[in-house]
Amino acid sequence: MNQRSERQPPGPDLLKELTRACGPRQRIDRLHARTVLLAIGERVLAEDAAGAEELGKRVLQITSPRADDWHSAVRDEILMAATEHVRSVDPRFLSRPDYDLHYTVEARAALEARLRAADLLGIEIAPSVLDRVAAADRLLAPLLGSQGNPDDPVR
Repeated sequence: MNQRSERQPPGPDLLKELTRACGPRQRIDRLHARTVLLAIGERVLAEDAAGAEELGKRVLQITSPRADDWHSAVRDEILMAATEHVRSVDPRFLSRPDYDLHYTVEARAALEARLRAADLLGIEIAPSVLDRVAAADRLLAPLLGSQGNPDDPVR
């Protein structure tokens, strides 16, 4: 089983947990957002538009009473993932023989899934965050060689 499948719980469990988190006196946090964003975004990247849209609609229904809290959790999660990506391509580390390019590429793919999901859910991400990700992608591009352009979704 690949790493992504292990991160993505089945839809009903994901939705039950999100419903619980949206309940009275509960807290929606970035970990709830991570699970949901990855589940939706991985469907988008796998070209399962119908599955992504269906899950997105359910998520929007569940989170609508707490939309501000939900949007905040999504933005926090994306900011954390974007910061990880930006730091992982620090030029001081890129030329090290022990640099973990595979990890960086996998983390970038997960960030792309989160970004695609936020877009599908209609949650705007600060342009400054997206600009930092794009700058980091440009630093990473020379290392990718035949793996492709980091400005395209990394799969």
